[in-house]
Amino acid sequence: MSALAHYFESAGLPTTVLALVREHAAAIRPPRTLWVTFELGRPMGAPEDAGFQRRVLSAALGLLDRPEGPVLEDYPEDAPADGGAAAEDEGWVCPVSFAPPEAATPATHAERLAAEIAQMRPWHETWKRRRGSSGFGVAGIEVEAVGDFLGAFADDGPPASPIADTSVADALKLLVGDLMTFYQEAANAQPGATGSSKEVSDWFWSQTEAGKTLLAVRERGMSSEDPRLARVAGGMILPHIARETAP
Repeated sequence: MSALAHYFESAGLPTTVLALVREHAAAIRPPRTLWVTFELGRPMGAPEDAGFQRRVLSAALGLLDRPEGPVLEDYPEDAPADGGAAAEDEGWVCPVSFAPPEAATPATHAERLAAEIAQMRPWHETWKRRRGSSGFGVAGIEVEAVGDFLGAFADDGPPASPIADTSVADALKLLVGDLMTFYQEAANAQPGATGSSKEVSDWFWSQTEAGKTLLAVRERGMSSEDPRLARVAGGMILPHIARETAP
């Protein structure tokens, strides 16, 4: 969005940006930016809190009054905790309990991820039955193929793109998003007590093979001789808990 702001401004359209990663906004220097300390994917803060969201939006639009830029301003409030129907619908419900393997743990990321996806798939089917839809499937391939690509990438380096007429770098962007959506939806289909989306993210990055695989993909991708692939891998936005173990 920060880069797009420059493009729109060059066409005469004034812009203001809500930034979730301050370092990116500081480097790209869009004309007007409001940095917020909210979770990734929630630039307006907690859902179903119209008053808070209105304050954030007003602060962002208020930057349009600044005569000169670039302006990078910090929003002074943290997001309120989830509550109400949004928490019931979206929050983490309970950690998925993976049964201990009967045989030795598979040696490769690809094998471990395939086994984990097989355990998660019934819960994802439950999510789809309950909601009638899914955010998974942007790449247009099944989750097993997503796992095969990312597992092979983590083990041996970039394989061929599994998506027709799509580069490995672009495929990586799509498939990482699809895998995370699959896990988030499957997790939220579990019975139990509600929680926050941060708990789902922490669980994904600290307790699943999928999270470990993506960290390995990031490391291998950043060392690629393909500069675009290296940028895509290095630009994977990781939450704090993942950064603690990321290379």
